[in-house]
Amino acid sequence: MHNLFLGELRHHCVSIWGIKTAESRGKEPARMSLQTPEMQQAALERIVSGLRRGTESAVAAVRKDYLEAMLAYNSVPVPQANPTKRQYASALMRWVASRTNGIGSLRVPPVMPDVADHFHLPTPPDASDTPTSTSIFSSTVLEAIRSDIRNIYMPTWLPKPPRNLGSAGHGKLKADQWRTACTVNMVVTLGRLWGRPSATREEKDALKNFMHLVAAVELATRRSMTPERAMMFDEHMQEYLRGLRSLYDAKLVPNHHLSLHLLECLLLFGPTHGWWAFPFERYNGLLQRLNTNNRPEDMPKTFMRYFYIGAALRWIMTDDAWPEEPEFQEMVAAFKAAAQDVARGTRVVDFLSFHTEVGDPTAHRSGGQQRDLDRTTYDALLSLINSGGESRQVYASRYERLESDLPFLPHAAEYMPSINHLGITLACSEHSKRNSFILFRNDLGALVTGQIKEIICHTRLSHGETIAETFLVVDEFMPLSKAHAPLDPFRPFPDVYVWLCYNRLRGIDNVVRLNNVVSHFAAYIYTPDEIGEECIVVKSLDRV
Repeated sequence: MHNLFLGELRHHCVSIWGIKTAESRGKEPARMSLQTPEMQQAALERIVSGLRRGTESAVAAVRKDYLEAMLAYNSVPVPQANPTKRQYASALMRWVASRTNGIGSLRVPPVMPDVADHFHLPTPPDASDTPTSTSIFSSTVLEAIRSDIRNIYMPTWLPKPPRNLGSAGHGKLKADQWRTACTVNMVVTLGRLWGRPSATREEKDALKNFMHLVAAVELATRRSMTPERAMMFDEHMQEYLRGLRSLYDAKLVPNHHLSLHLLECLLLFGPTHGWWAFPFERYNGLLQRLNTNNRPEDMPKTFMRYFYIGAALRWIMTDDAWPEEPEFQEMVAAFKAAAQDVARGTRVVDFLSFHTEVGDPTAHRSGGQQRDLDRTTYDALLSLINSGGESRQVYASRYERLESDLPFLPHAAEYMPSINHLGITLACSEHSKRNSFILFRNDLGALVTGQIKEIICHTRLSHGETIAETFLVVDEFMPLSKAHAPLDPFRPFPDVYVWLCYNRLRGIDNVVRLNNVVSHFAAYIYTPDEIGEECIVVKSLDRV
């Protein structure tokens, strides 16, 4: 875990992009008009013509990015910090006049192969000494990431990174915080900034390189592993490392070398959560906070005793069916509040691995209100229950008075604001918006993006046995049209599992069993200029 979350993600942000110093760097320059290779060649020729005629004003009339490239390509000393175009032109004039061959000594930089809004050299001089972040990861980009951290919807089990990300004020970030910041927040922000058509070539290349890293990390840290998934991880990691060398001329570090050996480990040992060092790191933290009373010889015995006490208590509190009396329910709620951080961040992976029945229809719930189902929900629930699956009884509709020996499906249910399912909170949008965005499988097995409208606990009789089952009433987000789908800036990165939908719902209620819920998703709402309609960024949080 530390190899990927700290050795790769953190290293990229800190050492490659210089996130810790981005705040002190100036705002990124305003975008200029796009320049074709022919327009670039014409601008360079105007500089040469002005120098040949000795007309400083003609040289200074050319755009500043061309003047900067001309000076850098000929190693002409920059006259001062943040010079003007006139100062660039004057420096070039003096340099040409000082050369024996005059204008014949001037080397003209090659044009860029693609259309770009900023002209630059193909390989900047001293690239290894000057972080690329000075031109790409600017203070403007950092501020956009911080703003999106404040506005993005993430479920409660996924801790948000600090709002002042990149500042020394937040202290040392944990590996899990770097994971969330890079695989969720930066994916959303950089995707919408650097993935749009108006982005520069440098920005698009930097985004593609970063997305290779994110895809590799996500593939390697899922709860299931196949040979195909392991090979995909290795391909993304190799592409990422090639990009580091070609884009940033960065020196590879031992963690990069180690990551190339993970393929063999994944094929031999399977999912990383079964053999990574995170549990040991956590227990190291517990040991450090343990009060030893200056009696270190008793520490192993004390630690083991309280470990077993805690395990036994958690088993009793979660497996026993406690009475509905307020006193017992208050006790259960107090225990959950005290142990609520068990299912947060990376620990969700370890927590879920102990549940063999992922589709268990039961869920912890409280504070419900009994009322009749509306007709649409009732008909959808009846169809779902009668469609088979776990049902052992077929029911008739109470709204259709047909001659039948079938029992009527009860039309009342308990409406819940939220439930706790396998340690994760699912909630109605009106109760907790951040816990209401989910991905689920429909009747055809297709993955659907939706938002929970209602949560119902329905009770029925099946051959004399009482069955209480929890269902979600979910509305779907509208997918992009065929005309807008190619404009999705996240579309080129399918292995990162992020995409755009319109920020409007179909208005069709889906009744969903809990075992058809795939995961939460992180949601960010904005209006892409190219689409011209409010959209929602869907970043899957599925770790299976």
